Amino acid sequence: MSYDKLLVVSILFACGVLTADVRTPAPPDPGPPEYSFVQRMLDGSPYVIHDGEWAAVVFYRDPNCAPANFNLLDTVDLTPAFPGGPPRPFLCPLTVSGLAIWKNGPPPIDFVPIQVVWHGLGSVPVWFAKLAEIRAAATDDNLTIAELLALPSLRKGHARIYEEVTHPGAFRPQGFGNGSIEIAAAGVLEDGRSFQIEWVEMGKKDGGGASYLRHGRIEFK
Repeated sequence: MSYDKLLVVSILFACGVLTADVRTPAPPDPGPPEYSFVQRMLDGSPYVIHDGEWAAVVFYRDPNCAPANFNLLDTVDLTPAFPGGPPRPFLCPLTVSGLAIWKNGPPPIDFVPIQVVWHGLGSVPVWFAKLAEIRAAATDDNLTIAELLALPSLRKGHARIYEEVTHPGAFRPQGFGNGSIEIAAAGVLEDGRSFQIEWVEMGKKDGGGASYLRHGRIEFK
């Protein structure tokens, strides 16, 4: 078994897949109204996959379809694509497929799932840049695709393998906030070099809802 495959299998065995009453597969469900794996931390700084030097922005939808001026720190884009239409992200093709597992049912019953699982469709866009540059670009509480494209260290690639398992913290046995995110990815940069990503973050019992980075690795070969 190749290292890439072993990496993915190891993470999936570690995470497991829960059995629950209600599952919403995507597709046919349109998935979340999001473009990328980027969030805003409580202190306003960007939350991205990183290893302390490099950061990786994973796109759940084709970045060429996303509005160049949308603030990725907002994560969710509910702006209608047209008057009375669906949110803009729903018109952009997904680069992943997967499912959400809900305790009782999807919104408006529950607004936070128990577990979210994503599998890459074979070509998940991943953009890399120095973490310091991304943090500097986001000091105004705004981070757009246009700003990412202007970063001096930007490297673009596509993940041939992408696996993500997220347990939001709302329903975790250890208490609110004690969720986890585990990601494994491997692919190729535009210049032909390969890359690998490993990301493990989770809360802990009596941790006050704080999340802790357990392991982050970005490697270019």
